[in-house]
Amino acid sequence: MIRTLNRLSALLALALLVPLNAHAQEQRFDITVTADATKNNGSPWDGVPRLGNSKLNINAAPDIAVCLVRANAKPECLWRPQGRRLLSMCQNASTCTFSNVALQPLPIGLVFIDIDARNHDIIDVAILSDKQDAKANEDIKDSLRTAMTVLTPHRSEDTKEHLVRGAKLLALADCAGGKPCRLTQSQFTLTRR
Repeated sequence: MIRTLNRLSALLALALLVPLNAHAQEQRFDITVTADATKNNGSPWDGVPRLGNSKLNINAAPDIAVCLVRANAKPECLWRPQGRRLLSMCQNASTCTFSNVALQPLPIGLVFIDIDARNHDIIDVAILSDKQDAKANEDIKDSLRTAMTVLTPHRSEDTKEHLVRGAKLLALADCAGGKPCRLTQSQFTLTRR
């Protein structure tokens, strides 16, 4: 009886240690996203387009969120649900930091969005990778297409496809070194936790 209890205790201790050990090896980062002052076409992210980035347009800055896209999975978006509304961690700010984000397994898609009430604006799309695995990168692109359908249901299929094809493939190590990784309408840095 005592031997059985000892074995069960040892198995329980081992079972508790395995998830802790796996969690300890998971790469976690702070992601800091800085959106350009305006969209590529010169209009503000939010507010009244004809007012541009003037002081009268108090809501011109984006409401940034990050969606993590893993192969064959629904996007995991980092934002603050408030009832039926979605809010950014940094409302009306050009720079936002998302803390303690797991970026495993690689490759992983990053979709930076400006949260809007009806249809989110895509700021940029990137794929973080640690190797040039064509099959894995294609799986992520397929998952990005699905994510675009969920995140921007009102956009045309051509626009969604253009965003996926324009996704920048970046090595995780290049963006985690402290220097910003520049995209089309933004840049981001990864700080290892």
